Amino acid sequence: MVIEAARPEDLGEIAEIQIASWQSAYRGLVSDSFLDEEVPGIMARKWADLPGPDWIVLVSREGDRVAGFAALHMTHEGGPYVDNLHVRPDARGGGFGRALMASMAAEVMARGGSNIWLTVMRDNAPTRAFYRAMGGTEGPDGHDDLFGQRIMSRPVAWDDLAALAALGRQ
Repeated sequence: MVIEAARPEDLGEIAEIQIASWQSAYRGLVSDSFLDEEVPGIMARKWADLPGPDWIVLVSREGDRVAGFAALHMTHEGGPYVDNLHVRPDARGGGFGRALMASMAAEVMARGGSNIWLTVMRDNAPTRAFYRAMGGTEGPDGHDDLFGQRIMSRPVAWDDLAALAALGRQ
């Protein structure tokens, strides 16, 4: 497994991964029509270009394919925000998500950051368990808008980036 900065030629695979991940993980949490009919177009537009310099986008490679990716917005309100962490459904459990989170923590520390956070769907139990296992601390329930889909969510924060980065070495 190799973790590195995403390149423009990775964008197609990144979009495919996010589509497949959402269709797998969010089925039953948001409408099927949204997942099947709207998400492919949303992701094609979202990943037409790499985001700007205040973003970190990393990919995990397995051989010649992208197995997963993470995208973090350094200047988000509330501090560095993990906007996306997705792994191909057929690669889940292979350590790609863990390695991406650890690498993201190291990147944020290298840029002078001291914490990261994200939001997760409240009813997405497997992902919440993954973040807890990675040392994330959940906050209270809130509401988010997911491209027009109103969802219940929870913030998850990491204040010890050194400990999170160390998980990538285990």
